[in-house]
Amino acid sequence: MNYDTFINVLFSRVEGAVVTGALVVANALIFALLAFLCMNPMQIPSDLLIRVGGNFAPLVQRDEPWRLFTAMFLHGGLLHVGLNMFALHQAGQVVERLYGRMGFLALYVVAGLLGNLASLWWKPGPVSVGASGAIFGVYGALLSYLMLQRGSVPTEVFREMRSGTLGFIGYSLFAGFSIPGIDNAAHLGGLLGGLVMGAALAQPVVAPKPVVWLSPRALGGLALSLALGAGLWTSAPQTVRRFEVDNAYSQALQRFSLDEQELLREQAALVEALQRKRLSDAAALDKLEHDLIPRWDRAITQLGWRQVPAGQEVQRDELVHYAQTRRDALQAMVQGFETRQPLWFERSRSLQLQADNILLQMRLRRSVEAAGR
Repeated sequence: MNYDTFINVLFSRVEGAVVTGALVVANALIFALLAFLCMNPMQIPSDLLIRVGGNFAPLVQRDEPWRLFTAMFLHGGLLHVGLNMFALHQAGQVVERLYGRMGFLALYVVAGLLGNLASLWWKPGPVSVGASGAIFGVYGALLSYLMLQRGSVPTEVFREMRSGTLGFIGYSLFAGFSIPGIDNAAHLGGLLGGLVMGAALAQPVVAPKPVVWLSPRALGGLALSLALGAGLWTSAPQTVRRFEVDNAYSQALQRFSLDEQELLREQAALVEALQRKRLSDAAALDKLEHDLIPRWDRAITQLGWRQVPAGQEVQRDELVHYAQTRRDALQAMVQGFETRQPLWFERSRSLQLQADNILLQMRLRRSVEAAGR
């Protein structure tokens, strides 16, 4: 088959790459909406990507596996979506005509899902988004076709397509290993899915149908893809429990911070009222014993018994020590009111200063750690 005949047969097989165009438009519109929502097209915030369906392991593994699909239509920035859609448009024009519209859509989705499963298996921490896995699958399917249907492609077209495909795959994988933040696991998973599905569905360019769905090869490819996906899913690290611990501890810290601020305000108001003679010693003692001290005790208990994420035990222990010092200062004040001995009021002031120093040291250490990162 010469070059002109191949091109004529290829373009008559599927008149227009409708699925490719629809995918490009869908990805572009979704990105435009997200960029409008955050008013920053260069970088879409991770929290927004998670809310709208990003591949975030704790939520995927808990009860939202649909995120493996929706993440294929989300992108983290203008450059991300631009490069992906350019690559999809270039390769999709050919691959959709080689495999037909339904065959192309099937291999695109399967490769994208396997890519996201590979990402979940390899690096389940941060949110992962993008059509890269599916696009690598498109190039993988093209490579499978060129290898298995060598006789359907003229020599000059074969060499051009092979060099372009291998160049794209090689350069993209090299960039993924060299540049931080690129999810190469999704690339490799998508590439593997495309190779498998491409090999399973490939038919000669002159065949009556682009895909024979009930052929043993096609069914075997689908079964192998399903087995690969199931293997990645079952062997992926379980992050749900870790996420729940992190989330619960974060909420506990927020509650502690709010409680601490309110308690310090009320303590300052109590001291001021005593100094201005607007509050009797008996009323102050009642406030201390039945309100402020029990609330510090609750805050200490809630934080002290909380399961802590790995590496944050020291922070939790320091906060508990800080809260205990604040409470002990109030207990010393109670002793001062009850015994009328100035020593206890001096003890109370000393403990308050000690608590201030603990808090200052914690803030200084966090500043140094942040500067060193």
